[in-house]
Amino acid sequence: MIADDVFDFSKEFHEGIRAEAHAFEAFREEVFVEKMGSILEEYGEIESLVPCPYKGRGMKIDGYHYDDEFKDFTLIVSHYLDEDDPAKARVPNEDLNSLLKNATNFLIRSLKDLHNKIDISNEAHELASLIQECKGEIRTAKIVLITDGIAKKRPADTEEIEGIEIIYTIWDIERTCHYHRTGEREKITIEFADYCGGPLPCVIRKNETDHYSTYLGFMPGVALADMYTKWGIKMLDMNVRVFLSARGNVNKGMRETILKEPDMFCAYNNGITVFARSVEVTPIETGFGLVRAEDFQIVNGGQTTASLYHTRKKNRAFIENIFVQMKLTVIHNPEDVPILVPKISEYSNTQNKVQMADLAANQSPHPEIQNISNNILAPDPTGGAQQTYWFYERSRGSYDEVRNLTAKTDAQRKQYDLLRPKNQKFDKIKFGKVWNTYLKLPYLVSMGAQKNFGRFNEWLREQKEEDWVSFFKKTVGLLVLWNSMEKIVRRQGFEGYHHNIISYTLAWLFHLTNSQIDIEKIWQKQVVGDPIINVLEPMAHVVNKHIRDTLLNVTEYCKKEECWNKLKEKDYSLSTNIQGEYITGNRTSEYKPNISSETEAIEFCKNKGEQAWFTLSKWLKERNFLTGKARSQCYFMGRYLHQDKEPSVALSIPCKKAWEESEIRGWNYVNE
Repeated sequence: MIADDVFDFSKEFHEGIRAEAHAFEAFREEVFVEKMGSILEEYGEIESLVPCPYKGRGMKIDGYHYDDEFKDFTLIVSHYLDEDDPAKARVPNEDLNSLLKNATNFLIRSLKDLHNKIDISNEAHELASLIQECKGEIRTAKIVLITDGIAKKRPADTEEIEGIEIIYTIWDIERTCHYHRTGEREKITIEFADYCGGPLPCVIRKNETDHYSTYLGFMPGVALADMYTKWGIKMLDMNVRVFLSARGNVNKGMRETILKEPDMFCAYNNGITVFARSVEVTPIETGFGLVRAEDFQIVNGGQTTASLYHTRKKNRAFIENIFVQMKLTVIHNPEDVPILVPKISEYSNTQNKVQMADLAANQSPHPEIQNISNNILAPDPTGGAQQTYWFYERSRGSYDEVRNLTAKTDAQRKQYDLLRPKNQKFDKIKFGKVWNTYLKLPYLVSMGAQKNFGRFNEWLREQKEEDWVSFFKKTVGLLVLWNSMEKIVRRQGFEGYHHNIISYTLAWLFHLTNSQIDIEKIWQKQVVGDPIINVLEPMAHVVNKHIRDTLLNVTEYCKKEECWNKLKEKDYSLSTNIQGEYITGNRTSEYKPNISSETEAIEFCKNKGEQAWFTLSKWLKERNFLTGKARSQCYFMGRYLHQDKEPSVALSIPCKKAWEESEIRGWNYVNE
């Protein structure tokens, strides 16, 4: 039987898709795929989605995620019925199997020469080319079927084809509804005997106020890698989201240690910090042992876990002698969990200070901005008296929750929708996109929703002196500008890469105008002036051509600062008419995009001096310490400083890290 909330959710979900498709002149299935992509990103099924609708004989694909480092692919195939009533949208098993087979066919044929049969302007051509280039290196591929219908419940299936383990999973409207309503991920229960051969020896410390209990132990590296094999990045997720550095990336220093000095891993590594809802312990010969942990989630140490898994998988590393310090905390009062866990995560994260970014939207200034959004009416764009609110959906589903709680009758719901139209709802992901675009960081926006928001959130929390009312109005102005740009891009008929084109074009506009576009004027009018619209369309065509002018994968190229720097070098003149849209008077638009950790890294490197970096590079090479890339980065830092050049953030962060990791290995420049 289909639950009532699924009927309600399906109706709202489809209404939202139709409204968005109409507003942005897009196909409904296209909007459905993008919406589901956001849900899959947040859940942890994928890191980011690249839409690429393609249908061929016996083939269908709608999107993908590609891990450049490990050559792993996640393929998305859509089955969109456009039916509000779930009872009328049941999907037969044979249809599900056929769709999964279509996606599998795309994968297998891409291993051969499918890319030669797809138009080069289609993003599916790029996907097929990537798969063909990675032939022989792909060990795992995941195929995710998304549908707005009801599918028969079945576990994830796996099969091996041409040496590739293919994992199949299905997201239907019931599963989407459950996750959207509750935010609950799959609960991870760890039976330590399954991974450690028995209870994990531990030391127990109970807090005197009885708020929490802490369990200290040493987890076998093999156990952590095996857990990650089964659960993936879902074991790194709390409702606060994962730190940027924990999104499955491998730390190069850790890999080096795993491969060359495995016996030193425990000494060099800070260990992992874990939260669990409850644990079971048992007396053992040496004291106590952990038997089971319910809702096991790593809140710090994602890189450690992922590095063990990937280095074993990719480099065939022997990790049987590696042990990792684990601190596991159980919070006794469930109401304290959303307060204490983000703090545990933040305060314990000293392993990678440069990249630490608390992705929780329940910390300042997000609550203040949400309160402002609930209390400030936006002007009527027609000049009339129909003012409305822009709703900041700080937490998932809060728009619908507030609507259900405050609007009980049809008349009240109609009034609510008039005051808070759905097209004026924005979440933290779009919040981060528009601001990092304004800060002229389009390559960060291109890195994916979570990574982009993490970097933006770290910057946001450092804006201590900001007037948040003014900031909210600027945010709305940027949202209006982004939405207008989205319509422009969709009308051009570009083959894919829409969000990259939007972000790069707007960032380029801010660069060419020295950020003088009057964003608060856009807030006042709630529309973008014609002089701005008129310059954006031709700029979008230049950007579309620019991002494709590369031998690299276009999606990966857009993530590189090099792509942005080359765009800025273009000789391009704006119409003088746009100057009427500039800021007037004494107001300023100056926002510095750097965050303190980035500034600290640059200053750290400059203060060491050029000779120190040349010497460090030589010292590392003589001892074969760290990676060749790290040694080269230290050398290039010396060259930059010798030429009196300002080192970039992208170079300074790894160089600072290399210096710190070298000190652990005995580097002392004073004694050299």
